[in-house]
Amino acid sequence: MSFTIRELSPAIGAEAVGFDPCNFSGEDCAAFLQAWHRHLVMLIRGPVLSDDEFVAFMSRLGQIENARKLSPLSTRQEVMIISNIRENGQTVGALPDGELSFHFDRVHQKKPTRASALHAIEIPDEGGDTCFANMCMAYDTLPDNLKSRLTGLKALNTYDYGATTPGKKVVDEAAQTAIHPVVRTIPETGRKSLFVSRLMTDQIIGMPEGESRAVLDTLSDHCEQPRFMYRHKWQVGDIVLWDNRCSTHARMDFDGSQRRLMKRIALADALVPQ
Repeated sequence: MSFTIRELSPAIGAEAVGFDPCNFSGEDCAAFLQAWHRHLVMLIRGPVLSDDEFVAFMSRLGQIENARKLSPLSTRQEVMIISNIRENGQTVGALPDGELSFHFDRVHQKKPTRASALHAIEIPDEGGDTCFANMCMAYDTLPDNLKSRLTGLKALNTYDYGATTPGKKVVDEAAQTAIHPVVRTIPETGRKSLFVSRLMTDQIIGMPEGESRAVLDTLSDHCEQPRFMYRHKWQVGDIVLWDNRCSTHARMDFDGSQRRLMKRIALADALVPQ
């Protein structure tokens, strides 16, 4: 193996020190994937990649999903732009400004994204950090009576594209929705993971609305404790990859007058959550 692993926090995350995303062997790829399954979030520090290089790297890790929204700042349909840059008063990327509550990518779809990667192109002087939470560890530390209560439950997940906090969601009849287990199992490891989030999970199926809201708030408060987290302060050129099946992520607020440009590639999942 031509690189080393450095743990980023006790709960989640590791840096692949010396890993070259443009030049790595099959052995390195297998070692990287093994570390990724263990740490859930992986960091590669390096130079800015072209869109072609970014796509080539991610294609060796899984099947790439096309971006939902194309941008003039991207040369490939696989690359999604997340940015507050505006041209003629219009945003050229998705999720442009401010805080973004904890969520799983595309959990409002039948087959949510398996994994995602963000590549930092431009970053503000302060803020805009991304926090990741280990949802396997969050599940493992729940009280046994709550674990039993959650067994077999499913929840409705919805999203209003562009909403960054629950209070800003406006979900109409045309919105995409999906029902998934509250607790899912990760095939490669057999570990159980909480699969609910503050931004996108709206209702536990079959539970009265008030009770459902109380349970979901309890779970979100539990998952968002610092002991389950790694907070990443971005540097230009960083690539951060996360397992979207068992880690949630959130963005910290930042000065909207400063430019922030991130490129994202998502990997598809062949399986529905179980």
